[in-house]
Amino acid sequence: MTTTPDRTPDTRPPAHRITVAVPDVAQATAFLADLTGPSTARRDGGAGTVSFSAGTEVRFVPTAPLAAPDAPPRLVDIGTNHLCLRVGDIEAAAAHLEKVPGVDVLGDIVAIPEGPIRGNRWIYFRSPWGTLFELQQWPDTPGYADTTAERLHHGQRPADDAALPTLLGLDHTGYSVRSLDATVDHLVAHHRARVVLRTEIVADRAFMRRQFDLDVEGTSAMAMLVVDDAVNLELFEHGVPGQQPPRPLDRIGGNLLELHAAPHPAATAHHAPFGLTLPRPVTG
Repeated sequence: MTTTPDRTPDTRPPAHRITVAVPDVAQATAFLADLTGPSTARRDGGAGTVSFSAGTEVRFVPTAPLAAPDAPPRLVDIGTNHLCLRVGDIEAAAAHLEKVPGVDVLGDIVAIPEGPIRGNRWIYFRSPWGTLFELQQWPDTPGYADTTAERLHHGQRPADDAALPTLLGLDHTGYSVRSLDATVDHLVAHHRARVVLRTEIVADRAFMRRQFDLDVEGTSAMAMLVVDDAVNLELFEHGVPGQQPPRPLDRIGGNLLELHAAPHPAATAHHAPFGLTLPRPVTG
């Protein structure tokens, strides 16, 4: 993978870091950098990093060797993370992904007809190793603008060498949580998060099978928050039975969300009771 930048490197520590455990760090870093631009990627020891505008980075770390391959967690399991790329033309971006070896584009492009995400269009896809990603296209005026002056971060700037057609940048990092209210309260109280929208999404079994290959149905409560006008968080509380708990950071699907990552990066990952994996506070 070529990582020669075509812009002045940003040597400042990241403002926010999203760490994701993957079976092959080199493969994962190359895969995301092939979409977002080789200039966004770097390798640091055993980890790989892909940087986005506004000081947010995605960091890939290796999973522990297992006797049997570890399947990724389901979308509805507690702590499951997905990364969403914002695009200007979702048909063109999805068509590009259909040609990428190993990528599985899931279901159809979904258009939201009403509510706070009215006009939003999205589709999920799986990476070659099984981790969930998403494409999303926002309308010029988001539906939530009808009821609030708050805004998500819509000022993403792609790298000049991005290969994904009409890529704008990282739209959000999303999580399935145990308690939406508790998660929102924690992020607002401790991480300067601002709530932009909340809604409910009803998905029948046929929709979940078609879009996610999941034999479940239920109502999901959803919220979107913005932190420092730089990173968007999408949170889901899925009303489905049999959810698995968060995975540790050394298994596929394990992840760590470090908001305000510098100058005090976390020494350990801590599964908060409400479902996110966050840094354990550094004391002493």
